[in-house]
Amino acid sequence: MCQHVPTHAPAGPGDDPTHRPGSVDDYAFPPERVKPYGPIEGICTGPDQCREAVRYQMKWGADVIKIAASGGVLSESDPVDVPQLTPEELSAIITEAHKWGRKVAAHCHGDAAARLAIAAGVDSIEHGSFLTEDTLKMMKAKGVWLVPTRMAVYWVNKQADTFPPKIAAKARAAAAAHDKMFRAALRIGVPIAFGTDSGVYPHGMNALEFSLMTDQGMAPAAALLAGTRDAAKLLGVQDIGTLEAGKVADIVAVPGNVLSDIHATEHPVFVMHLGRIVVQKAGS
Repeated sequence: MCQHVPTHAPAGPGDDPTHRPGSVDDYAFPPERVKPYGPIEGICTGPDQCREAVRYQMKWGADVIKIAASGGVLSESDPVDVPQLTPEELSAIITEAHKWGRKVAAHCHGDAAARLAIAAGVDSIEHGSFLTEDTLKMMKAKGVWLVPTRMAVYWVNKQADTFPPKIAAKARAAAAAHDKMFRAALRIGVPIAFGTDSGVYPHGMNALEFSLMTDQGMAPAAALLAGTRDAAKLLGVQDIGTLEAGKVADIVAVPGNVLSDIHATEHPVFVMHLGRIVVQKAGS
């Protein structure tokens, strides 16, 4: 959910030759052919539209509302340090979602955008590449979770040479800043939950998130809790996250001692979902 600004391209062969869009006055394609995005698709401008967009998502079953508070690394035109939503828009989104008991996560690399989202009452900051120590302290004071998505930052940086120059530059800058930010978050004591942004890299590699967190100084036990108990706590889900009587039987078993070798999480040998075995490798 974010603001949408029209982009422009040369007129096509079917366009009216007597009218060409100026730099900000019109779409460069006929509206009868391509429908502009709006609240029903999660794109909003102004508090009323943003409130409407949230209601649509909740009506259709969304358990969590995720917003784009700042620009992204993988998009070419938007800088990551410019807020994409105003304080009034953020307040409308977060207040409406919280009324319905929904959590709000903010995709956010930039520090200024994060501060606005935190002040508006957001539940978590996803990525947080350029967050300053003052902002991290603000998160700790307000109980706002950091979902660092270390794996996404790592993989995008690894593939930087394959991207257009503007995206590659953002990828490298985000990766360099993210290490420093994450170490500061650990030192300050910001609550951290495991999240992977898993559509950014090949499926099945998400367990690398554990080692990418511990490589920067996070204790293995804390990393494991971030992916289980603490992630459930962030989402407000009561029946998962720990092995206790009465909770959902979602269990993953791996070989070896994960506290001494966190990479063991990358090799599951047994998976149970809702009390039913879905993976069991020979010998396990």
